[in-house]
Amino acid sequence: MQRERVLIVSDSPDRKAFLEFHVKGLKLRPIWYPNILAARMAARSDPFVLIIVDLNIPVEPKLALINDCIKWQAETMVVSIGKTEYLMKEKPLPEVSSVVSLSSIESVPVLIKEWVNRGR
Repeated sequence: MQRERVLIVSDSPDRKAFLEFHVKGLKLRPIWYPNILAARMAARSDPFVLIIVDLNIPVEPKLALINDCIKWQAETMVVSIGKTEYLMKEKPLPEVSSVVSLSSIESVPVLIKEWVNRGR
């Protein structure tokens, strides 16, 4: 059960509910953190099978969170929603295959369903 946890970092209640609905539909357990500090601490210490970052914040704090996820959750896929063009310009994100940057939240359900079907 521990390895079925999905970290959701979202500052929008509606978008959080959307993500949780789709994560639960795939028999995964959503764990939600409303702010970046708590999420960064969780990424450093708790195991997750998937991390979804949906924050409408400046690029630098979002990059810091994603970089923590890369460092502390090396085997975990990280899905970042929004600010795609800025995030992908940053090194080393373009070279990290575990980071997927999406411009739209509507793409997330399809992506995670394909990920689950591939066997993660």
